[in-house]
Amino acid sequence: VDLLLRQAASGENSLDEPAVEVAAPVMSPPEAPAMPETIGRYRVTGKLGEGGMGLVYEAVDDRLGRPIALKVIRRDTVGDSLARERFWREARLAASVNHPHICQIYEVGEVDQQLFIAMERLDGEPLSERLDRGAVPLADAVPIGLEVLGALDALHVHGIVHRDLKPSNIFLTGHGVKLLDFGL
Repeated sequence: VDLLLRQAASGENSLDEPAVEVAAPVMSPPEAPAMPETIGRYRVTGKLGEGGMGLVYEAVDDRLGRPIALKVIRRDTVGDSLARERFWREARLAASVNHPHICQIYEVGEVDQQLFIAMERLDGEPLSERLDRGAVPLADAVPIGLEVLGALDALHVHGIVHRDLKPSNIFLTGHGVKLLDFGL
């Protein structure tokens, strides 16, 4: 209201401009942060995706000469002690289970207040993308279901409950299913 009164007093008329043009600069989302070149010892080569808590980058572990995926907590949540705690808890628990149908964790760390999980880089697609193309034939659905159940059983044996089981967290590779993002 104060702005409108000042504009009226100065002879400006904000009603001459469409509201969308006036509001656009204020309402536009913040610019995404630039992709880092490195995180710790890992060279970042691309962005794989993002979720509510973090981003996932494609990277290379130059020391071991292998491609990896790097999950990082969003910079705007670094100061959130609950988010940090959840991140560390998920990383520790995920790293405690070794199973062929659970994404392997290589390292968990923090560099310059950037929390990260270095994990197995998977080739394939999330089950959610596969389902977007239509129903999965029964001959494919049964092995997928059995592999997911095997992974869940391995977690349960360790006292871990996957609290975010959904098609986007079930990754289909050429060698079977990999369970991701425990949402602990």
